[in-house]
Amino acid sequence: AVLLPLSGPMATASGPVRDGLLAGYHAEARARPPVTFYDTTGTPAGAVAAYARAVAEGNDYVVGPLGRDEVDSVFADDTPQVPLLALNRGNRMPPAGSAGFSLSPEDEGISLAQYLIERGAKRVLIVGGGEDGQRRSASAAKGQLERRGVQVAGNVGIGADYAPLAPGVDALLLAMKGPQARALMPQLALAGINAATRVATSQITSGTGKPAEDAVLDGIVYPTESWGVRGVSGLPSQASAAARLDTAKGPAARLFAFGFDAWLVTAYLERLALSANAGIDGATGRLSLDGFGNVLRQPSWSRYSGGVPVPLGDGAR
Repeated sequence: AVLLPLSGPMATASGPVRDGLLAGYHAEARARPPVTFYDTTGTPAGAVAAYARAVAEGNDYVVGPLGRDEVDSVFADDTPQVPLLALNRGNRMPPAGSAGFSLSPEDEGISLAQYLIERGAKRVLIVGGGEDGQRRSASAAKGQLERRGVQVAGNVGIGADYAPLAPGVDALLLAMKGPQARALMPQLALAGINAATRVATSQITSGTGKPAEDAVLDGIVYPTESWGVRGVSGLPSQASAAARLDTAKGPAARLFAFGFDAWLVTAYLERLALSANAGIDGATGRLSLDGFGNVLRQPSWSRYSGGVPVPLGDGAR
């Protein structure tokens, strides 16, 4: 059973997820189980009702729901009758036997922090915008850095006084859109912050596209979906898919890739759960499972060079 908000305010977001999941389903070479879609209407009550109906109709595995509040409502039952792969992270951990997969701002913040940790960062300055997702990414990155013993010089907003934070900063983490970052970089330089290692959330690409203006972003590394930079087994190229489906175009492509990977995790969950160091090369990145039911994603990376994003090889600096 797949629980998605097929109607209501979240229906637009569910379309690419649905189509990506079906792309993975139809690319599966092994025998496939029947799949039935259930409408959650994008509400907690709708998610609970859809789950109950899926169980009553004999489904033995559930993918979804998609909204954070929906996930919390379904995970309120610590012993669900049928296990789930939730497609978001709320405030509740997955019950035993279930899992959660997400492209949440928190997951991206943790990936950025891990990138810096693996490259030896000692003192990191985090600068974030005022949007909810930006604050969540910055907060998650700060927590991950501090848990791993990396000093955070500050987790500040745009327009802060950066000069007092400059001493010893060897890495910079930005949670903001491209135009904000373009305006910020000269301010940081004037404050004496010229960290060689610079990373940003994927929002850095929003509002960009003019190399002459974006050259100020050179050197900034950001996470991206693997599908956009290399081939993925079972999927045509992103450009080819976008020519056929509106749900694989532009910003929707990220959700399409997420839906494809939701199928992969479902199809290979036993391998991920039972094999040490097991992983799957998906459309959003390298996928693995931790000991708490969370699907972990190691994204691909791109760097601005000459004002243009350039894909980096996995693990490249």
